[in-house]
Amino acid sequence: MDNIIVSFNVIAPVFFLMVLGYFLVNYTSLADGKLTKQANAIVFKIFLPCMLFYNVYQSDIGSEIHSRIRLCMWAAGGLLILFVLLCLIVPRIVTQENQQGVVIQGIFRSNYVIFGVAVVQNMYGPKSTTTAAILSAILVPMYNFLAVVALSIFGEKRENDWKKIILDIIKNPLIISSVLGIIFSLLGIRLPTAVDTTVQDLAKLSTPIAFMILGGDLDFSKVKGNLKTAFVVLTIKLVILPLIMIPMVVMMGYRDADLLSGVLAYQTPVAVSSYIMAQQAGADGQLAGQLVVFSSVLSIFYVVCDRYSYCGRWGSLRFSTIKVITLFQKNLPEKLIYQVNRNRIIK
Repeated sequence: MDNIIVSFNVIAPVFFLMVLGYFLVNYTSLADGKLTKQANAIVFKIFLPCMLFYNVYQSDIGSEIHSRIRLCMWAAGGLLILFVLLCLIVPRIVTQENQQGVVIQGIFRSNYVIFGVAVVQNMYGPKSTTTAAILSAILVPMYNFLAVVALSIFGEKRENDWKKIILDIIKNPLIISSVLGIIFSLLGIRLPTAVDTTVQDLAKLSTPIAFMILGGDLDFSKVKGNLKTAFVVLTIKLVILPLIMIPMVVMMGYRDADLLSGVLAYQTPVAVSSYIMAQQAGADGQLAGQLVVFSSVLSIFYVVCDRYSYCGRWGSLRFSTIKVITLFQKNLPEKLIYQVNRNRIIK
């Protein structure tokens, strides 16, 4: 029951905001397509950068990273390898050019800050979120940097001039804010209280407004044409990637909250900022938005299943990330268990 409640509390506000945005644009005179486009630009240039900066800025990266250095290196390295593979494979399979960058970021990019940390806290308690917080400080800037690269190279406004691509990346407000957040966090620079509060308030506006824009811009007539692509992307993201990553993290000796934190880096829903960025890059914003919506819906099921058993005429059937993790932990060969226990890092 607790899992049902937490999944509802995490996902329901997302859909309420999208429904509100859809209602305002389609059934009132308060908003229209022009307003959503302008709001999209404001979110991209002001609210999202504030959110990224503040999330990294308030994380104490230096003091906690040492005990989990291997997990951090694995998460960052795995993300880079996945990104390179996607850049090599996706353009050969996805023929529609304005969808290539969207598919790439849809597979590797996760809503880790909002969803991942909440799931870890629900499973293991508030004191167990240290690893998730550290990983979010490392991975969120990487998600955004790599998304900018993907959409610059494989978006509709694709560039072949590498100097311009690099310059666009450097000038991107999401990259600038992430770098500043890392610098401030590592150097221990603290903002004045008034500035800190202002940045925090602006950061809080990012997610709700982004979801309202997504709801207002959704075109249900285009959903059917993207179902096949969305199905493949979400199957890779929510099923195949976790099955590949779980044994890797187990073999490194991580367990419980640390293990779940690592796996969720690849399994949480597609970040709503991917839709905002796709729109700004001239890519297929409808597909990007649909991936956010569909992955959020599906996430309800695997959060509930994480500690919930389906029982009935089929007997007791348990399937989830947690169950797979448990199987790997319990069924490792003795030699591997010995090796893992020698190197394990457990709080």
